[in-house]
Amino acid sequence: MTMRYKAEGLQSLGISNSHRTGSILLLVLVVVTMMSLTVGSYLALMQNEHHATRYSGRRLQARMLVESGVEYLQAILAQADEEIDQQGGLSDNSDLLQSILVIEDTLPDFRGRFTVLASDMEDGLYDGLRYGIENESAKLNLNTLVEEEENDAARERLMAIPSIGAAVADAILDWLDEDDSPREFGAEQSHYQALSPAYQPRNGPLTALDELLMIRGITPELLYGLDSNRSYKVDAQEQRAQGILESVENKDGEMNRGISAYLTLHSRERLETSSGKEKIDVNAPDLEQLYEDLRKATNETEAKFIVAYRQNGPAAETPVGETIDSSQLEIDWQKGAKTEIGSLFDLVDVRVSVQAKENEPTQILESPWQDDPTTYRNGFLNLLDHAQVGDAKLIAGRINIDHASRPVLKSIPGMTEIVVDQILNQRESVSRATGDEVRHPVWILAKGLVTLEEMKQLAPYVTSEGDVFSTQVVGYFEGTSPRARAEVILDRSAEKPKIVSLQELSQLGPGPVRNVLGEESDNQK
Repeated sequence: MTMRYKAEGLQSLGISNSHRTGSILLLVLVVVTMMSLTVGSYLALMQNEHHATRYSGRRLQARMLVESGVEYLQAILAQADEEIDQQGGLSDNSDLLQSILVIEDTLPDFRGRFTVLASDMEDGLYDGLRYGIENESAKLNLNTLVEEEENDAARERLMAIPSIGAAVADAILDWLDEDDSPREFGAEQSHYQALSPAYQPRNGPLTALDELLMIRGITPELLYGLDSNRSYKVDAQEQRAQGILESVENKDGEMNRGISAYLTLHSRERLETSSGKEKIDVNAPDLEQLYEDLRKATNETEAKFIVAYRQNGPAAETPVGETIDSSQLEIDWQKGAKTEIGSLFDLVDVRVSVQAKENEPTQILESPWQDDPTTYRNGFLNLLDHAQVGDAKLIAGRINIDHASRPVLKSIPGMTEIVVDQILNQRESVSRATGDEVRHPVWILAKGLVTLEEMKQLAPYVTSEGDVFSTQVVGYFEGTSPRARAEVILDRSAEKPKIVSLQELSQLGPGPVRNVLGEESDNQK
């Protein structure tokens, strides 16, 4: 009865059962639609989160591929030079340094590799890239300039680097030296304190090349050039930014990598024999021990001549006496040393006058090393292998003339433009692996590129060695996954190679194109 009255009441209001059912269905559809949208949004969000998490993981894996490459280089650099040479060296070796497999997988997206890259060079100027490492001794060491050079010489050396003028050179030297007196065109504390925010100059050795950006007159464009993404190639977008270098010279691409390509803070080398032993100090105070050490490393004639030189010094131009072979000399061990040898080249083409016993003629000793190519390729080369001036075990700042760029070669005191051209024309034909004289800078003397006197001037600044290296390591997957890049500096001057610096480059972009990095090479199939 009650239901009938309710139905009649609804009908009297104009509401039917069918209308009520339709409204409920419409409400259900709205709710279902909203739930579907909510679930869809949630699924999309979760999918994005999944992709982001996966991408982040892939980036981390790529970064670990870079670390694998760095450890790989450390292991190679721990080997002896002979072992490295047998594998093809580290200057340009695609078999050893390109597309090295780290993670094996059937899918390219998960197959991880790394490649080691460095800037290539043509006619002494940086151009393109190679699969190798850079010798830091092929660059000008800023931290040794103030220690080793007079002010004017240090400025001239810096001004040999493209786009560094007197003002920038003086500002760099003022930043490095300990005093607060500005050079002619330099800047010291008063300048930097007037800036906002104010800061103090270093007044000591730099810790990173980026610190140069704090020095007056040095901009990011000057320091790193057009190749802002460090890909060893000026890309299209970088080429369009050519205007940023209007204030500096970029002839022949000298400033594609900026002044950072020519400068270092870390060049150093071990002073030891090829077998890892300490070299003999020709200025050692114990002459008898010096003689024994030299005799074993060279021969009796050469050992006696060096001892006689230490006891008597070089003779006059036309000494009077009886000329004898050094091996015939009876050394007076009661006589101490009166002469320090400034350079091993001082021993070339000289005579020593030895005062003999009473009523006997003065003895004249001819140097075993004459000023001719044969000497520099044989006997004198052996002396350089085993002896040195001083007892230092390490030396920093000398420039490797076998790998240095044209501007860095020009920065060496006493180096002329003509000699630079000759070195660049001939050094490619001289191979260390063949045991040629290139293992010491004396090869430029043996080939007649410089005179003996010129070599004496150059000798303190040049080397054919170097134990600190820099390179870029790229970690990547064969598919389209993200890459990671880092610039690393490795020092093998100690017993175990160590990382001096590791700078992330991933934020600058992916770097070189895929075909440069490589995938599966023939030697890995």
